[in-house]
Amino acid sequence: MRKFLILSRVQLRSLLTSFRIGGGRKKVFSGRAALAVMAGLCLYISGFYSFALGSQLAGADCLELLLLMMPAMGAIMGLVFTAFAAQGVVFGGRDADLLLSMPVSAFTVLLAKLTALYAENLVLCAFLVLPAGAAWLRFGGEGGALFVLRLLLGIPFLAMLPTVLSLAAGFLLSWLGGRFANRKAVNLLLYGLMMAAVCFLAIQLNLAVSTLAAGTMGADIAGAFTGWGLPFQLFQRGVCGDWETLVMFCLLSLAPVLATAWLFARNYQRVLTGLSSHGKRPAYRLGRLKAAGRRKALLRKEAARYFGTPIYLFNTGIGLIFLVLAGGAAVVMGGRLQMQLAAAGPFPMLILAAAVIGFLLSTVAITGSSISLEGQNLWIIKESPVSAREALDMKTGFQLLLTCPCAAVCAGGLTWGLGLSPAEGGVLLLFSMAFAGFTALMGLAVNLLFPKLDAVNDMVVVKQSAAALLSTFGGMAAALACGGLVWGLSGSIGETASLASCAAALLPACGLLVRWLHTRGAERFMEL
Repeated sequence: MRKFLILSRVQLRSLLTSFRIGGGRKKVFSGRAALAVMAGLCLYISGFYSFALGSQLAGADCLELLLLMMPAMGAIMGLVFTAFAAQGVVFGGRDADLLLSMPVSAFTVLLAKLTALYAENLVLCAFLVLPAGAAWLRFGGEGGALFVLRLLLGIPFLAMLPTVLSLAAGFLLSWLGGRFANRKAVNLLLYGLMMAAVCFLAIQLNLAVSTLAAGTMGADIAGAFTGWGLPFQLFQRGVCGDWETLVMFCLLSLAPVLATAWLFARNYQRVLTGLSSHGKRPAYRLGRLKAAGRRKALLRKEAARYFGTPIYLFNTGIGLIFLVLAGGAAVVMGGRLQMQLAAAGPFPMLILAAAVIGFLLSTVAITGSSISLEGQNLWIIKESPVSAREALDMKTGFQLLLTCPCAAVCAGGLTWGLGLSPAEGGVLLLFSMAFAGFTALMGLAVNLLFPKLDAVNDMVVVKQSAAALLSTFGGMAAALACGGLVWGLSGSIGETASLASCAAALLPACGLLVRWLHTRGAERFMEL
């Protein structure tokens, strides 16, 4: 037990130090702070949806469905966030040979690595399910203090479900990647299928809420959890008062984790050796290389990394997809969208459109991980006949090449769908371009200040590094600041003029960031 606790602590500290900023003890503190930020974000999202759903479910006399839907959401989010972590930490960790050479059983090593994944899943599940429990009590659910006790007992075992699923998904990703020649393409396809499944479940959840809002009973929702949703049904019955079912749920959650860890631990070293092998590679063929300019070569390099790294593409590209989808949906819905918004209440249409575009653009933090993903190969671009200014400009330019067309499509679609005037549409497009430029430059500056060049895998850089988090949340903070500025000025100068003023304020900010990147930023780049 002592060896397991020590190894678990080391693996957990390794997970936390992936967020590090600065040196010394600040590395651990920054990791805990980032974990706290993730917990706060989950708490906010779950609190908003739990109480919104709770009011609808209580009116339909099926409040117990809340304790089915939110645990399912927690498990799905845990699987999405930790599947690639399992691939890198459990089946691709650089410390595997060292740990297996120590006088420690393979079962203990594997269980310690699973503990680090379990800790992340526990944070996600706890802060997504606890607000659902608060909503249950707020809208008349029974149980009182005993319900709280059962909920606190059930959540740690609920987090074991996404842990074992992420372990299986990580093994599948590693195995398929080693069997096929194009490993990145396989990972990209699997991650795309996973994200498509999550989007499908989110759409189904929204449709279910819509039926409840229309007064439809929740029997169909409960029926949707038949079969695959058995663990969530047991969880819901257990925390609502059935102690025997709660004990059964805990045992059924613990058994797969221990069984899976024991199964992999029996031949852990052979599994790692087999996964590290690769399938047959295509034969090399001689061919003529095409000449290209420096800028074109740098853009190709950025594009190859972006579209060849699934975790990078899907973590930062979801906003691009939704920009295009939002614009297309606004065009298709047309007058129906205006009628629905008018029925919901008086909305400032131009400000609403700008808020949608600003939020989606803030999630496209491509430059926030661009330098960190260079890793140990950063010296190649530094030694190439390219100036630091030119290299940084191309990293910013690559994000703008992706975001500007998508933002233009969204701005055009919203202009048509919301019935905005040509002047309002032009101002919306100007704001979109200015905000896209600001987020790209800001993310690159943050990545220069807080690089993560020693990450064990790409997942750590894209999802857990300080630069990735700060660039994403910094973009969201900038969107909120723009919203506050526009809201404050709209009462005196109007919506169009206030949004134009916000766009005009973003342009000097972009100029200052460009100047810093070309001077101190270029020096910082060469010092890395």
